[in-house]
Amino acid sequence: MKALFIVAVVLVIGGCSQYPNIHTKQVDTDSVLSGRAVFNRSVRTNELPDEELLELDTEIRSYLNTLSPDAIPDSRLQALTNAVSKRELFFEYDANSTLSAREAFYQQRGNCLTFTLMMVAMARELGVEAFFNEVDVPPVWSQEEAETFVIYRHVNMVSEHPSGQRIIDLNLEVYDPIYQQRTLDDITAFALYYSNRGVEFLREGDEEQAFLYLRKALQLRPERSDFWSNMGAFYSRFDHLYEAEQSYLQSLVLQEDNLVASSNLEWLYRGTGRDELASVYAGRVKFHRERNPYYLYYQARESYENKNYLDAEKRLRRAIKANDDDHRFHFLLGLTQYNLGDLLASRNSFERAFSLVSSLDVKNIYQQKLDRLLNSGA
Repeated sequence: MKALFIVAVVLVIGGCSQYPNIHTKQVDTDSVLSGRAVFNRSVRTNELPDEELLELDTEIRSYLNTLSPDAIPDSRLQALTNAVSKRELFFEYDANSTLSAREAFYQQRGNCLTFTLMMVAMARELGVEAFFNEVDVPPVWSQEEAETFVIYRHVNMVSEHPSGQRIIDLNLEVYDPIYQQRTLDDITAFALYYSNRGVEFLREGDEEQAFLYLRKALQLRPERSDFWSNMGAFYSRFDHLYEAEQSYLQSLVLQEDNLVASSNLEWLYRGTGRDELASVYAGRVKFHRERNPYYLYYQARESYENKNYLDAEKRLRRAIKANDDDHRFHFLLGLTQYNLGDLLASRNSFERAFSLVSSLDVKNIYQQKLDRLLNSGA
């Protein structure tokens, strides 16, 4: 399922030119990366963690040898996925556990990244070309603490199959082929692991380990804006505000529309009495959010749940104007129009939603919701 990262929302909407370029000052990345604020000295790169994330041992290989041993690799992979789906190879979703492939096998739990590390390692052992796949699952806005906004990313495994790509996912209900996605090389997947672990150590209050793991992620992939935003959240949590500011600024140098970095900078500046700068970043966040179809959908859901159907309809129309291909927008619009008494428009929206759904499971869920709606006489 969903792996937790403190990450940036990737927007495809332009128009930011109405705001001045405020990142003209050179960012002090040396202070961020050195670790001096944490250790009172510069951390050496050989002190950073270096785990064997895809390593399997003899016992795991022996288990894999029992899976259709005389079959071709694709058939053996199918035997492995069957073992998972039948819970012969038990694995339980745990959002707060990022583990290596070997640890995942023995502990039988973990988040989507953990599951994918395990499956990629075992699939390759079976002779299958398997890769990591990062999916842009539409963002979910939440606020864990006053200064840290979080959303979620999703990672699964892909392999080439004679009939097309095979997707292996801890929970296919999260996955939808319409979402933007990209194959990751191993180094990037490993960087995601270290970033994830850093966030977990942060939550546990382990300042030194949190830094080392987040720093490792930046060593592997310094060009990722989300990793710099993670580091900023770390420094902010432990009151190293100068380093937090520099981390967020570097995140924005790499990706100007990183809403998490902008949001957290607003809180940082507000908390340190720099209200003018805080207002600049608040304006940037508002500008992008009000044009983000997924944020509009989030607001529309809130309005719908509060029975404010006119407001929900208005926000959904704006979301659909920006992105007409997300079935969730059309389905919620259909529900909204039904509650407004516009049955013809509601039917058209439902038909559009169903036409965009490729997953039979999702279609069944939608049909069940419609059946309940009609049977309730609402």
